[in-house]
Amino acid sequence: MENTPDRPAVRYRDLTMSYADLDAAANTTARRLIGGGVGRHHLTPVLVADGREFPAALFGVMKTGAAFVPLDPAWPADRLDAIITELSPRAVVVSPETEELLAGLREPVPAVVVDCAGPGDAEPVPRERRPGPGDLIYGFYTSGSTGTPKCALNRHRGLVNRLTAMSRRFGDGSGHVTLQNSRSTFDSSMWQVLWPLTSGGQVVLPDRDGILDLEETATTIGRYGVTMTDFVPSVLAAFVALLEERDDLRAATTSLRRMLIGGEPAGPGVVHRLRALLPGLAVTNTFGPTECSIGSVFHDVTDADADRIPIGRPIDNTAAILLDGDLNPVPENTPGELYLGGECVGAGYLNDPARTARTFVPNPFPQIPGHTLYRTGDLAWAGDDGRLHFAGRLDEQVKLGGVRVELGDVAAALAGHPLVGDAAAVVLGEAPDATLVSCVTPRSPDETPSAEQLRGYAAAKLPAEQVPHRIVVLDELPLNHNGKADRKALAALVVADGAEEHVEPPDGPMEELVCSAWREVLDRDRVSVVVPFSDYGGTSLLAYRVVTAVGERLGRPVRPRDLLAEPTVRGQAARLAGGVDDESAELAYVRQDLAWRPPRTLLLTGATGFIGAHVLAELLTRSTAEVICLVRCADPADGARRLTETLDHYGLTSAWRQLPMAIEGGRVEVVPGDLAGELLGLPRRRFDALASTVSGIVNAAGAVNFLSGYLDHRPANVLGVQELIKLATGGARLHLLSTLSIFAPAGRTGPPITEDRIPAPDEVAADGYNRSKYVAESLVADAHRQGVASVVYRLGEVWPHRETGVANPDSLAHNLLYACARTRCVFPTGAATDVTPVDVVARFLARAATADLDVPDGAMHVLWPTGLRFADAFDALAARCGLDRVGYAEFRDRLEAIAEPDGRLAGLRLLLPPPDGGRDAAPAEFDEMFTDGSRHFDIRRFDRHGAALARPETDALGALDRYLSSLSDTSAFVPQER
Repeated sequence: MENTPDRPAVRYRDLTMSYADLDAAANTTARRLIGGGVGRHHLTPVLVADGREFPAALFGVMKTGAAFVPLDPAWPADRLDAIITELSPRAVVVSPETEELLAGLREPVPAVVVDCAGPGDAEPVPRERRPGPGDLIYGFYTSGSTGTPKCALNRHRGLVNRLTAMSRRFGDGSGHVTLQNSRSTFDSSMWQVLWPLTSGGQVVLPDRDGILDLEETATTIGRYGVTMTDFVPSVLAAFVALLEERDDLRAATTSLRRMLIGGEPAGPGVVHRLRALLPGLAVTNTFGPTECSIGSVFHDVTDADADRIPIGRPIDNTAAILLDGDLNPVPENTPGELYLGGECVGAGYLNDPARTARTFVPNPFPQIPGHTLYRTGDLAWAGDDGRLHFAGRLDEQVKLGGVRVELGDVAAALAGHPLVGDAAAVVLGEAPDATLVSCVTPRSPDETPSAEQLRGYAAAKLPAEQVPHRIVVLDELPLNHNGKADRKALAALVVADGAEEHVEPPDGPMEELVCSAWREVLDRDRVSVVVPFSDYGGTSLLAYRVVTAVGERLGRPVRPRDLLAEPTVRGQAARLAGGVDDESAELAYVRQDLAWRPPRTLLLTGATGFIGAHVLAELLTRSTAEVICLVRCADPADGARRLTETLDHYGLTSAWRQLPMAIEGGRVEVVPGDLAGELLGLPRRRFDALASTVSGIVNAAGAVNFLSGYLDHRPANVLGVQELIKLATGGARLHLLSTLSIFAPAGRTGPPITEDRIPAPDEVAADGYNRSKYVAESLVADAHRQGVASVVYRLGEVWPHRETGVANPDSLAHNLLYACARTRCVFPTGAATDVTPVDVVARFLARAATADLDVPDGAMHVLWPTGLRFADAFDALAARCGLDRVGYAEFRDRLEAIAEPDGRLAGLRLLLPPPDGGRDAAPAEFDEMFTDGSRHFDIRRFDRHGAALARPETDALGALDRYLSSLSDTSAFVPQER
């Protein structure tokens, strides 16, 4: 400041504040605080909205030797009262706009007003007031598990270390223009404001009006030439989608040179799309809790992070260590609780010695500086390169939009309502679409609170980011065996509750247009035009997506504030109708009508199986098709229960959430039947009705048992297909799942097997399963020659979904890897297989069945050109889990010892051949149990029609990363659920 006092420091709206002006305003504030009795080390609230007053207040408090505590003027009065009472400050720093808020507090508190409009005091504050490295610099209130917010305290040395590390990594901040993209009550705002202002740079302060407006964010970046900022990954996803749509906004953001992301796990897809849009932009993933000076683990994203973005390595003068329950370090590639040490560790929690003692623990490691380690409560694992990877939480804390939320905090706030007996909170879905839902029971059955009452009450008790997106009133909360709220059962009840709502349909084209945008964004089959967006679990990020979806339908951008001022479809449609000329509205309807497709009704068999469940999920979440599920069950309710449990088991959360509403609304029908029965186990009239109703049949069902013969497989795999062919003669197209393994290994020599080829009888694999699939294919081919439209999908080894990592319990390849994890050993083998994830298979099948993909009749090899050596998979698993490397014979012995209680292992044991003499390697018979189809089968037809859905992974292990991580948690003693 002494060298360049007139250099711009703060930009806000059309105002520019120099370093001299900022220093003068801070000096004036400091002298007023000192005059009001504020001393060194005092915790001083800063109740300032966005604007020049915020940085002036921070520096003013620091100049007194005190510590600042940012508070949000939008917080409920009860929360502000409780916090200020706990702090017992000598004064509260306010701006002219927020001073009046103090009048609403129960106890009067002196105010010190930051005034940046008039001339400040150039006289410096006495030097003895300067804080030392060990003094407190700030406190931030975060969510608390008891319902009471907790104040995390940090020291000057920690923040100085963080900011100094940034300068070493990113260069001197004097060349940067940094946008404060986090709210002032989030600790990430500290680096965004203080790093540039302590290194000669500029900070741009946003002009917010309470509505997420990413278009305005992009415009602000361009207007001020912002070079650096911060995003939460879930918001970044919407920002990237906006830049992909709007060339003008992408051009506006080309000044960006560095972006920090953090607050929640970052998905690689969005980050690499951003890097492609802005080639000059470097992205750094950051990790760290509020308790440790913003964050002390960094990773600069590179092209090598195609499948997973690490959280990185600790910055200078800090440490990160992974420990087990006994505080022993865990091996590489093994999950453990993450502890942080070094200069950035904070000072604990205000007035909470018990919590401080639980989370700030003595440091037993002499190689780590400092006396204390911070327990993050996060699970992580370190790869061979030492980089840390996030693996989940150990407690009930969640992150929503990058904000830490304790579910107990939310429940405790609602439990305080006089009409509420008990309360619990649950999160539905995954980021960025996660929804916070609170379930309550009435204190008296005679007086039940309404959701509107409770939402208003919650808004008065909790900050906006912790107010439930949806509130459901139940007769009682389901409990687990420990007497605690069963969150899984709660989630199911919440979904079921949504299926029973009354829906008022749209009236007119504009309401239908807005409704369609809501349905798309909310993943719902129906929405009522009079129900507020928040009642459907709508968040600010989802609301922004509605704005984008409406703009796409209108063919022009829509400003968020022009739409989101109204909470319902009807209100939003009325605002749009008032601002859209007749020609624009008419063209919007033309586009909407052109996008119409005739309704499709599909019969799906095998929806309770591995592939069938994923196909059902794709149809539910990515199409408008009506689906009739043929399920072996006692009645439709029993079948619906089986479908729900299956979707839940495979982690298909969006589909699981939609299914009850889809059944209630008639989009999904459960039909009790049996593929192996005559007429599918249906009455003749029902069978004939299906034949005249369905436009497509997807057969994902069948019997698979490599120990059984042809006659055991014949009822489902052959006779069942005959019944489906009869059904398809009514005009439906038949989609049949088959297998590449119908071709015996001996017949796979020579050039790749083409998709049009059907093996001769003597070329078919000799086991009962493959014979039955060969006969089924032959029947379908013959029916096709007689006019029945059909596609046969020959599958190789179908691996777990790349995002959920949940495996097929009937997969031989999976059961082998599962056995290695259970026996804690791997062995030498030359076996290899192909790798195609089930999400790729299911999406292709669903798009083909709904005619979204123009797939020709005939056979198709649904196969990625990616092979996997089991030796490589064993190496990766052994490194993650610390497995022993043994001979095949010892593996067999260990499997024999534990197989009996576990049906999956018992079945594998029966299939494995005996060892070959004294060789460590698996015998040739073992290696021949697996085939790498990518080496033997032509896939040009699938590649031509399916490549656009998912680019094949060149690294098979990369596609299996989530799955291998789940295997690393497999117990050596407890059988895995089937």
